[in-house]
Amino acid sequence: MEGWIVLGLILIVIAYLFGRIGFAVEEDKERSEYAKTNETIDKAINAEDNKTRNLVISTLKEIGCQPEVDDDNDICFKYQNKDFFINADNQTAFIVIWSNFGSLSLNDPDINILKDAINQTNMDGRVTLAYFINNEENTITVYCKHYLPFVHEIPSIQEYLRSNLDNFFWTHQYLVDKLNSLKENPTMQSSRERIIVKGFNTKRDNE
Repeated sequence: MEGWIVLGLILIVIAYLFGRIGFAVEEDKERSEYAKTNETIDKAINAEDNKTRNLVISTLKEIGCQPEVDDDNDICFKYQNKDFFINADNQTAFIVIWSNFGSLSLNDPDINILKDAINQTNMDGRVTLAYFINNEENTITVYCKHYLPFVHEIPSIQEYLRSNLDNFFWTHQYLVDKLNSLKENPTMQSSRERIIVKGFNTKRDNE
């Protein structure tokens, strides 16, 4: 009789242990499925964040800018107190940064020198200068654009963006210095018969 009791107790213990093992296995499966679900969600979120336009906006915030979207759906922001614009699309890995440098009256005697300075600056700089003429306001406006890749895989992407924005300030200062140099040394100026800005076609050149 005692043997049957002992055997019964052993069977109960075995059943309990198998039950615990089964519960642990099911619990591990649930945890594994939960982890996989979280991993899938994280990948989806990261993939969305890493799309070009979203990446630009998040990177701008990381370097202290406050990006907004204007009526043309361009990203606009201030960097070192200067207005910048970025055209970015989640469907492409390239972006366009641009900024206006300023305007000059078409009656200004230095118009031709300015165009020459733009040409020479474009030969030496990374950011491309161009201009457009507004006949209604009788002004010429100098602006610059920079095309560059912008993807998550770029190392130190915050510094990469800062560096490219800093190039605009270098270009602006170089243009000013070149303009002053050409004013002081007329012999350095190119032929004034026809000056074509290198890198961009102007919207209108009515010389």
